[in-house]
This record gives sequence, C-alpha cells and structure tokens, in this order.
Amino acid sequence: MQQYLNKISLVRLIADLSVVAFTYILCIYIVQPDTFLDDFKAKFFLLIILLWVWFFSGTSNNLYNDHRIKPGFSIEIYKTLKSVLMLGLTVIIVSYFSRSFLPASFVIMYAAALMFFFGTEKYIINRLVLFLRKQGFNLRHVIIVGHGNSAQQFHQLIINNPHLGYDILGYFEDEPKETALCPYLGTTTNLGAFLKTNRVNEVIVATPGITIGEIEEITHVVDKAGIRVRIIPDFHFQFYNRYEFKQFGNIPTVSLRKEPLEETYNKFTKRTFDIVFSGLVLLLVCSWLFIIISIFIKVNSKGPVLFRQKRLGRDRKEFWCYKFRSMHVNHDSDKKMATKGDSRITSVGRFLRKSSLDEFPQFWNVLTGNMSIVGPRPHMSIQNTEYQEIINNYLVRQLIKPGITGWAQVNGYRGEIESHYDIKSRVSYDIWYLENWSFFLDIKIVYLTVWNIFKGEDKAY
Repeated sequence: MQQYLNKISLVRLIADLSVVAFTYILCIYIVQPDTFLDDFKAKFFLLIILLWVWFFSGTSNNLYNDHRIKPGFSIEIYKTLKSVLMLGLTVIIVSYFSRSFLPASFVIMYAAALMFFFGTEKYIINRLVLFLRKQGFNLRHVIIVGHGNSAQQFHQLIINNPHLGYDILGYFEDEPKETALCPYLGTTTNLGAFLKTNRVNEVIVATPGITIGEIEEITHVVDKAGIRVRIIPDFHFQFYNRYEFKQFGNIPTVSLRKEPLEETYNKFTKRTFDIVFSGLVLLLVCSWLFIIISIFIKVNSKGPVLFRQKRLGRDRKEFWCYKFRSMHVNHDSDKKMATKGDSRITSVGRFLRKSSLDEFPQFWNVLTGNMSIVGPRPHMSIQNTEYQEIINNYLVRQLIKPGITGWAQVNGYRGEIESHYDIKSRVSYDIWYLENWSFFLDIKIVYLTVWNIFKGEDKAY
C-alpha cells in the first residue's frame, strides 16, 4: 500500500480532473436535457480544453505541490477558487468564439457546482489522508539536529498538524535537554551511525547560531547516506545560490539543493515522456527486434536470453534491472564489471554492447516505473558499496530514478570505471542533472545518445 500512498499529489490531480469532467457533463445535461448530444464534437473539444486549463492553472498555483509543508484547507480552497475562475473564463471565451453553443446560465451553474464538488472532494481526500497517516501509512520519518526554540516550534507544528504525515524519531544535541519533547538520540557524532541503521527520510537542522562549517559537516554525513536536508535558519544564516527557500507551515526552511523533479508538474511531464517513449519503443521496435536478438543469443551461447541484476533505484530502493545477456554465464557477474577485452563477453554480446542494444529490455523497467529514459545509470550493488565510501555525496544521485542514458554518459563517462576520477566525474554530472533538470535537457540527452551510438564510442565495450 505504501508505494501507492506516495502518489497522493497525483491522486489529488486525477480527482480534480474527474470533478471538472463530471461537473461539466452534469451541468450540460441539466441546462440542455433535450439537446444534450447536439454539437457533441464542440462540447467534447471544450471539455478537453477545460481539463488542460485546469491542469496548467492548478500546477502553476502550486495546488499539488508541498501538501506536507503547506497546511491549511482554506488555502487549498482559495487556490481552487482561482482555478475555477479560470475555467469559467475559458467557457465564456470559447463559447463566444464558437457562437455561444452554451448559454450563460451554464457558466454560472458550472462554477457554483464546481466549488461544491471540489469542496466535498477535497474534504473527503484530506480526511482519508489524515486517517491513513494516523494508521502509520505514508509517513516521512525525520530527525532534528538541535533543540532550541526553532526545533521546538517545528516539533509543535508537526504535533498540531498530523495530516502533514511526519514522524519525528528524535533529536541530536551535545547533551539531553530536560525540556525535550521527543527522544534524545545522542550527539551529532552519532548521526552517521544512526542514519545507516534506521529509516530516515529527512534531517532537520535547527541549531541556533550554527556556523557554515558545522552545516557542511552535517551535510557531509547526511549526503553520504543519500538523505535530504532541511535547515531552519537563524538570523545569521548565509544563503548560497544552490539553496532553495521554502516555508514549512510558518517556519522558513532551506533545502540544500534545487530539485526540479520534486515539483508535481515536472514529475508529470517526465513520467508522461517516459511512458510514451518507452511504450512506442516496445511496441514499434522491441516487438520484432527482441525475437531476432533472442535467436542470436541462444544460438551463440548457452544460457537465458535476459540477464537480470539487483540495482539501486530512487530513494535507495532495489529493483530488478533487465538487459540482454551479453556474457557467457559466469559467477562473477555480480562482482566484476565488464572491461575492455573481457573474455566473458560473447561475440553477439560484443555487438549488443557496442550498439547499446543490450540495454533495450530496460524500456520495460521504464514503463513499469523503476527507471526513467534519462537519469543516473544504475550500478551494481558491490559498486554502490565501494563508491559511497570513496565519494561523500555518491548516494545523492539516488534521489531520482536511474536512467537508460544520462548526462554523464553523453559527456563521455560510460562503460568501465577505470579510476576514482571517472566515478567522481560521473557523480558530478549526475548531481548537476538532478539540480538542473528540464524537459528539453532530457530531449537533448536522448538526441546525443542516439548520435553517439551511430558515431561510435571508445568506451562502448
């Protein structure tokens, strides 16, 4: 159940779009019962326009963003009202240019009915979310570093707003406080060990008078665990360009890096692109290419056609990553990466790897939601263990879905990792992608990937 509850923003969006469509059809039937099906194409066209207007208006009003950190049913209704006014204006404009196939009474009825149904729908969803979170579902587990006034205000905010879905595990401080409102977890020197052995989603830094050096030390530890950090700044806090300021209720916080893919509109755009692109590739290309490749693999060597391996996905969740088998069956596949001239690679496998055809089964991983078309390439488990010890912020790349191709790959960092410099550069490119994502950047990466395949790459082996 937990994996579906993480999609609450998407559920809200789908519910709102359903209300827009249902209310539209209902009002047309009430206003024009005898001519309900007349001008069907025009009415259907208007419905499509209304759905798109609602989507762009709702996302631009941040109606589906930050429901955890922007409490307030009244604020949600206010934003809904603004979007409803946009729908009413759209109906008037479209009706005017289409010679008023819908009367003015429809506009008034539609706007009033929308507010009634939206109010009902949002109340039900909010109550349902509150109930589920009280049962322990869809909670984000956080710890607090510090125990000053800011930390206590934050704790009180969470206690007074259970619908936010936060569970405070405790706090870290130099020594326990008598006025503590949550469990004492130890000094900050114990933070790294705690993050390794406990499920934590966010670390809230609320230490009065904290210095930049102390913030960097804490960030160093938290980044190593691949966990997000929020800072409740005091008056002397210094901001940097890469930080993102947000309100958590009435408390200001700073996220230590911009993450465009945390916005609902961007998530929707990227996921839509993934579904459409992977669906087309699977339907138009893989449907016949898989048969041909499977025959060549079976004739060339013994063993299964597909090779699967556990890889680390978004938020450090493991999934089965699929590839065409390009090696002879061996016991080192989970321990040793492919190298130039690797004797394990079959003759057919060498062609598949050179042309990147061995990666095509991963379009199924994309369609099922474990991967994206573009993102950091997933590594073997043994590599993840090794690299997170070498590179402090290595696991930050796991804050987004891994991809079939990525920004690091099109910049020359694909294939064998020969030195620490290679993996450090790869991680640097991956984090840059996370902080600078855009839809057109994804298009550019896909184009460069295809171009590099036809041009040929030295490290494609």
